[in-house]
Amino acid sequence: MHRLLQRVTPLASLGLTWLRAWPWFAASIALGFLIRENFPFSHWPMYANFAPESGYVYIVKGNGEPLAIAKFFETAPRLRRQFEREWKAEWKRERRKKEGRSRDEIEQEAATRMLKRLARRLSPEERAEVGRLGLVSARLKMDGDRAITLSERTVAMIGFNGIPFSPPPKDGAAPKESL
Repeated sequence: MHRLLQRVTPLASLGLTWLRAWPWFAASIALGFLIRENFPFSHWPMYANFAPESGYVYIVKGNGEPLAIAKFFETAPRLRRQFEREWKAEWKRERRKKEGRSRDEIEQEAATRMLKRLARRLSPEERAEVGRLGLVSARLKMDGDRAITLSERTVAMIGFNGIPFSPPPKDGAAPKESL
């Protein structure tokens, strides 16, 4: 009997703690209903509305076949951010120099710089298998009828001549390089 009481006592104190806290739980539930936030059944349209235009980028081999970006120690969102960062930097250079290049030329230069940086991560065997590297920009557009169209174009294609191989560090992290 003594052992049973020793086991039940912590449970009883836990029950009493919950009984003291239940008004706070009830108040938070009432507040949620009042402000119309019923997690996880929220009325806010998290994924109900799409932007009219969106996009992504991916790497292709010389023959146009997509290449797994895991070979470069990257993820798809990070690859897109890198391309956007390169594009913005190239666009700023264009504004400073005022060379009169088109948007396509600026994108091509930004993609070439990014591809050269990524190409350093491919071993000589992988380079022989791939042949060349390309960057494809895909744009998703939604029209007034909510039909989505996909347009893809190869922004840049590079070879490996003059690009040294930089093996990853022993800890498996992506190599730090700059162009």
